[in-house]
Amino acid sequence: MEMMSQTPRIERLRDAMREAGIDASYLTYGPAFQYVTGLETPVTWEVGRQHGDWITGLALRMEGDPVLVLRPSWLREYAEGLPFEVCVMPDGADPDAFLAESVRALGLDGQVVGVPKMLWGQTLLSLQSALPAARFVPLDDAFIDRVRTIKDPDEIAGLEAAARITDAAFADVIASIRPGMLDRDLAIEIDYQLKKHGGDGYSFMPTVVIDGHGERYARNWVDRDEPRPLTHGMSLAFDLGVRYRGYCSDFGRSAFIGEPDPTALAAWRSITRVIQVAMGQMGDGRITPNGIHDFVVEEVTKDGFRDQFSWYALGHAIGLDVHENPWMQPGFDEPIRAGMCFALEPKIGIPGRFYVRCEDVVVVEAERAQPLTRYPYDPIVIE
Repeated sequence: MEMMSQTPRIERLRDAMREAGIDASYLTYGPAFQYVTGLETPVTWEVGRQHGDWITGLALRMEGDPVLVLRPSWLREYAEGLPFEVCVMPDGADPDAFLAESVRALGLDGQVVGVPKMLWGQTLLSLQSALPAARFVPLDDAFIDRVRTIKDPDEIAGLEAAARITDAAFADVIASIRPGMLDRDLAIEIDYQLKKHGGDGYSFMPTVVIDGHGERYARNWVDRDEPRPLTHGMSLAFDLGVRYRGYCSDFGRSAFIGEPDPTALAAWRSITRVIQVAMGQMGDGRITPNGIHDFVVEEVTKDGFRDQFSWYALGHAIGLDVHENPWMQPGFDEPIRAGMCFALEPKIGIPGRFYVRCEDVVVVEAERAQPLTRYPYDPIVIE
């Protein structure tokens, strides 16, 4: 891996640290670590339970090269192309003593040190013992998301790859559905297709919201409720996504078992129209996330669905985390910028009758947003 590709990200993080009065950061495996290093979390990380695994992390100071602290077994994960100075714990060494030696040598004691919010307790205890004069502060979601809000070309390529997997998987899910199919079998089929088409894992638990015949309920593959058949008169609202090399997709479409309720079909046409016209508003600096939300509300109101529209949030930014700031809802009032990526997800429903949702990942460009997920908007009717 070339250091050149990571340098702008490192400098963006340093700029944010400087503004927040943070002298150094210690990043452990996770989205922020991958953003800065380009290194994915090893698949064995959470289950390996290796002695000293808690010391692994990247020390980033305001000056000088980043330093990666590793226990020996993790070095094999990154045998080639490491762009950082690496401190590898010797066999038989005491992990806490080795971490203390490493971070003290970097001059971190007495400094303000930022750490991720999702940090192992043993890691923080070891750092606090090693640096008794340091003050530790959280690198919270708002801080990290602001650093990485504008995606670089490599990140957009990662998001597009996740989107392609999702589109292909969903096409095969739809091809498998038949009236009478059990809802849990549908949830298992989604799980299978996302993996078959190359997803490294979920970006969140895939869910189908089933509505009709007087009730609405959600189904995913880990449910233990009694399976029910899919019958004519039901709507199926899909919410699913994958991770691919760390980057996420977040996607939605709806389908109808048998002839759709005319109001449900009109609602589907409304949200698919609106999501496309909303993309046309999303040029560099042209609108705020809250403004996009208000624009969509105005458009669904024109179609007669103001009272049935889901008001919670129209969508959110997306990247190495599936839900990133800013959200498309009141309170997010800074103009969007080229390179930002969002999941747009308008939803309309009448409980017990129907529920439809459409969700696409889009990237903001100079004049408008372009979709990364590209499954067609035609109504899906399963006879």
